[in-house]
Amino acid sequence: MKETTTILGMLMLAGVLHLTAAVIPPSSEPSVALVSKVILDVTRKEVGKDWQTAKRGEILSTGDKVKTGNKSLAIVKFKDNSLVRVREQSELTVTGDLRGSTFSKSVKVDDGAVGFNIRKQKPDEEFRFTSPTSVASIRGTGGMFTSRNAQDTLTVVEGAVVLTNNKSSASVEVKAGFTGISSPDGTIETRPATPEELTAAQNAAQVSDKENKLEIDLRDKRGNQKQLKIDIK
Repeated sequence: MKETTTILGMLMLAGVLHLTAAVIPPSSEPSVALVSKVILDVTRKEVGKDWQTAKRGEILSTGDKVKTGNKSLAIVKFKDNSLVRVREQSELTVTGDLRGSTFSKSVKVDDGAVGFNIRKQKPDEEFRFTSPTSVASIRGTGGMFTSRNAQDTLTVVEGAVVLTNNKSSASVEVKAGFTGISSPDGTIETRPATPEELTAAQNAAQVSDKENKLEIDLRDKRGNQKQLKIDIK
């Protein structure tokens, strides 16, 4: 009798677990972009999982991360064909917010530098670069955003970007040919970009998911900066 009762109890428990699993929908985050290009050491991290080697064509959902190693490069392509070049030794997180037919995108630069070529956004849409220090609101433009040691630098080569400091809430408009600097103490400023900044931003903004070149910034003993371009086959 006890054995029969135990078996019936196990069957009832299994039925409850089955019904519970049936009513709980599987978690699914909206897809935001895909890994369009991978050169050398590139890894990606899905929400709730460990870092894995990134492969071309892999889908990135909201909350996923991409990280590049030394002398490495990744290109992330969004649904609207906006392109972000993840430069070496950088890490970012992609996020998407779908509201009706509008889809706003955000790239959190945890550390490093990204070049970008963002398509013109719809009236109700927005593309943002964020960091612990700043928010860069983009409607459609190209340039380079760098976040190192809690200080952000934004150089624009086309269009204009509104850069906001998170601590002071102060904002500046960074126009083409200018650089915006946002600091953790709340200060923010914009000034004409130096020739070196403009060249670096122009190179970084020329993102293409068909490109096969790796660009490495080098300095000689005198501190002069040069750029080495390597064709990757």
